[in-house]
Amino acid sequence: MPVAVESAIPYPTPRKVDLAHHLSTEARIRQPNPIKSVWKAAQVRPGIINMGNGDPHHTLYPISSMNFIVPSLEGDHPVEAWRTGTSKTLVLSSHKDAPSTLSLRTAFAYGAGAGLPAVREALADLGARIHAPPNHTVCLSLGNADALTKCFRLFGDPDDSFLCEEFTFSAMTNAALALGIRWVPVRVDGGGLLPEDLERVMRCWDEKKQGKRPHVLYTVPCSQNPTGSTISLERRRRIYEVAHIYDIIIIEDDPYYFLQYDLQINQNTLKEHGYTRAMSEVLPRSFLSMDIDGRVVRLDSFSKVLAPGIRLGWITSSPFFADKLDMLTDSSTQHPHGLGQAYLAELLGPTGWGADGLMKWVHSLAREYERRRDLFVSVFDAKVAPTGCASAEVPQSGMFVWIQVHLETHPRFVVRTPDSGSDDEGDVLGAVMAAPGVLGEVARGGPITNTEQLMSELLRKLVESGVIMIPASTFAIVDRSGSTLSPIGDRANYLRATFVGTDETIRDGLTIFAQALEEFFNLK
Repeated sequence: MPVAVESAIPYPTPRKVDLAHHLSTEARIRQPNPIKSVWKAAQVRPGIINMGNGDPHHTLYPISSMNFIVPSLEGDHPVEAWRTGTSKTLVLSSHKDAPSTLSLRTAFAYGAGAGLPAVREALADLGARIHAPPNHTVCLSLGNADALTKCFRLFGDPDDSFLCEEFTFSAMTNAALALGIRWVPVRVDGGGLLPEDLERVMRCWDEKKQGKRPHVLYTVPCSQNPTGSTISLERRRRIYEVAHIYDIIIIEDDPYYFLQYDLQINQNTLKEHGYTRAMSEVLPRSFLSMDIDGRVVRLDSFSKVLAPGIRLGWITSSPFFADKLDMLTDSSTQHPHGLGQAYLAELLGPTGWGADGLMKWVHSLAREYERRRDLFVSVFDAKVAPTGCASAEVPQSGMFVWIQVHLETHPRFVVRTPDSGSDDEGDVLGAVMAAPGVLGEVARGGPITNTEQLMSELLRKLVESGVIMIPASTFAIVDRSGSTLSPIGDRANYLRATFVGTDETIRDGLTIFAQALEEFFNLK
């Protein structure tokens, strides 16, 4: 069973809200894994002789121990010390036959879909101290991609409509399309998802014309991918209020949560209570922390703070949804891999970093990424901004910069209103609309431009010049519901760039980008 989260931090009293109607048909009819059900029932008897399982015996495992060499976390900036090779190391050991935080006998055996208690309890404790979620439980995942696709199966039926930011991580939203789920985009600005547009979409929804009302919102609230925006506390509260009023499940996908920049940690709190308490005071307030209905399913991952190949994350949700996810995992991917769980158990255990050490590491990691962000902004201001062809907002968190290309200043930029009759404009429009992409979207009102055509040309120019950035059209959610007030293709004059590479990559890449822009805009 998933581990209950307990916290000494005050939080709102949960409300009793029946959310079972949000389950998909698949989730409603899914039966527990019968063999695992028998095994769980047998756990109530200590020392029971197990003659019913099909596990290979641990004496036949071709491994006896593993050592993990990790940074010791000494000093004020352990990531800098590790990066420069000046860090001391700490050796963490997992054993099959000697004492360990998590014995390899257990780690390498079959287990429950929710993951092993040693890891879940550590993550539940961390979540309790940072989010203080009321009456929620933790289960493990194979990273947020695994967690998210399982949430799609948990809540989505064919012809259901889900909500998301109008630009979002298409690799994940495409996974839902295969289940017959349709996406309804919600407008965003520099501060992320607009609660007033979310409310408008729900209020104006016509089930006779548009089908079932959307009942799930998928959002990346911190360093939204691709826009890099972070939703403010005020907006989060308004979004949660809309979700409560219109009965919406919130899938809070937050892999960049710990990579927050410009944080001012209280040094007295740090000295008296440690990094976890100090970080909890300055990290953004999550949707999970305000979830008194049980309608938030939060996804966290180690991919951005440890390494993506670990393929481990955790899901925090109501016990009801957690049980359904556990059943789905037991009948599909099975439990997360034992190697990763053994590593995390030792890392977060009493002989490793512990939760406080992990928070020290991520704080130091954020400082390093903040340095790279500042370098990116500095080079951008020196090389790109003077061209007048592009601008960018400074992200508060994460890994991405959302660069706006000022196509309105391009000599071949075209705007055509519905009643304009220029043959030249019509030719351009026809060429653009005939091309595959987001401008084929049907929307009510608004100008139609050749934005996508110009952005496609710019992308080719960048590749020829030796640099690549991801165009906004890659992330654009095409509205099939009729809720959009203007075509998203006209707003797709953006590029997603990352600043997580080396200093040389940042300097060289932005220098090439500036030169390519000048040539594309005929400034040279």
